[in-house]
Amino acid sequence: MSWQITKTDLLPRADKDLAYRSRWSGLLYLVVLAIVIVSTPYFRDHQLEITILGICIVLAALLRTVIVMRFDKWHAKHSAHWRAMFNALTFILALLWGVLCMSAVTHYNLEWTAMLVLLITAGIAAVAVTTLSIYFNLIAGFLFLLLCPSIVATAYLHTTQSYAITVMFMVYGVFLIVVARRLKAEYWSALENTFLLDRRAKQLEDSNKELESYSYSIAHDLRAPLRSITAFSQILLEEAGGRLNATEKDYLNRVVNAGKFMADLIDDILELSRISRIDIQQRDIDITAMARECLQNLQASNPKRKVELQVQPDMHVTGDPRLLRIVLQNLLSNAWKFTSESEQPKIQVGAANDSGQLVFFVKDNGVGFDVKYSDKVFGIFQRLHKTEEFEGTGIGLASVQRAIHRHGGKVWVNAKPKKGATFYFILPEGSPTAH
Repeated sequence: MSWQITKTDLLPRADKDLAYRSRWSGLLYLVVLAIVIVSTPYFRDHQLEITILGICIVLAALLRTVIVMRFDKWHAKHSAHWRAMFNALTFILALLWGVLCMSAVTHYNLEWTAMLVLLITAGIAAVAVTTLSIYFNLIAGFLFLLLCPSIVATAYLHTTQSYAITVMFMVYGVFLIVVARRLKAEYWSALENTFLLDRRAKQLEDSNKELESYSYSIAHDLRAPLRSITAFSQILLEEAGGRLNATEKDYLNRVVNAGKFMADLIDDILELSRISRIDIQQRDIDITAMARECLQNLQASNPKRKVELQVQPDMHVTGDPRLLRIVLQNLLSNAWKFTSESEQPKIQVGAANDSGQLVFFVKDNGVGFDVKYSDKVFGIFQRLHKTEEFEGTGIGLASVQRAIHRHGGKVWVNAKPKKGATFYFILPEGSPTAH
C-alpha cells in the first residue's frame, strides 16, 4: 500500500480552494473603482482615460468571476486551461489597476486623490495575499504588476515625500512576499495532510467493506453444513436415545445446543452485515405500532409470562423502517430477556422532549448492570452476563448502534444493577416528529 502523494494529486483541490477564495474578489475591483470615480475628480478631469481603464477592469473582473463560479464545469474538462485563464485574468487585473494607480500619481502628484488610490492599491495587495498565496508564482507576479507602477510613479516625482512612499511600498511588497511564501508553505502542508487522511479513510472504508463482504459470505456458506450437523445430531438423539448412556446423551445435547447457538450467531452476524448494506429509505414510521407488534411477537413466543407492557401512543419518526425495526426488536428482546427473573416485570417504550429533540427510550426493571460498562455493551460479542444466566450472542446491541448510526443518530444507556436499564436513541434534528 503506497501513501506517496505528488503535486498532481493535490492540484485539483488547490484549484478548487483558489476558486472558492476568489469567488467574490473580482467584485472588489468594481467596488473600489466606483469609490475612486464617485469620490474623486479623476473621472471629471480624465474621462477618456478612466473610461478605457474602467471598462477593461470591469470586463476582466466579471470574466474572472464567471470562470470562478463555473469552476466545477470548466475545470473538470480542461483543468490546465482553466488555471491558465484564471492566472492571465488575475495578472491583467493587477496590471490595469497598477496603471490606474500610476496615472493617478502622475496626474495628481501626492494629493489626496492619488493618496486614496495608493491606499486602495495597498489594500488590494493585502487581500490578494490571503486569496492567491496558494500558488507562489501567481501571488508574486500579481504583486509585481500591481505595485511596480506605483513604485515607479512615486519615485519619478523626485521629492522627499515621494521617496518615502516609494521605499514604504517596496518594503511593503517584500513583506507581502514573505507572508505569501509562509502562507503557501502552510497551505500545501495542510492540504497534503488532509489528502493523506482522506485517502487513508477511503482505503480503510474499502477494506472494511471487503472484510464485511468476506465475513458475510463465510457466515452465509456456514449455515447449510451447520444446519445438517444440528439436524442429524437431533435425529440421532431422538432415534437412538434409548441405546445411549447418560454421558453419550449429554454429549449429543451439547452438540445440538452448540449448533443452535452457532446458527443464532451466524444469523446475528448476517443481520449486522446487512445493516451496513441497506440503502436508507426515509419514511414516516409509527414507532408506537412497530413497538406493539414486536412486543406481541415476544408475548406470543412465551404466552405464560406476565409482563406489564407500556407503549406511549402517537410516536412517529422519519427513518428507514427496516433498520428501526431491528433497533426495536433487539432492544425489546433484551428487555424481555433480562426481566425474566423480576417479580413484577415491566417494559416501557416512550419518548421525551429534551431541548427540542425527541428522545426515544426502552426501559425495563430487569437485572441491569453497572453503568461504567455502558460503552462496552454496544461492542460486538460483548456480554455482561454469563451464557448460563441469559442466552444471547452479544451482537444485538451492536446492531442497534450501527442502525442508529446509519441514520446519523445517537444511542446510549443508563442502568443500575438489579434496577433495570434504559436505552435511549435519537435521530438527527428534524427527523423525529410527535403527533
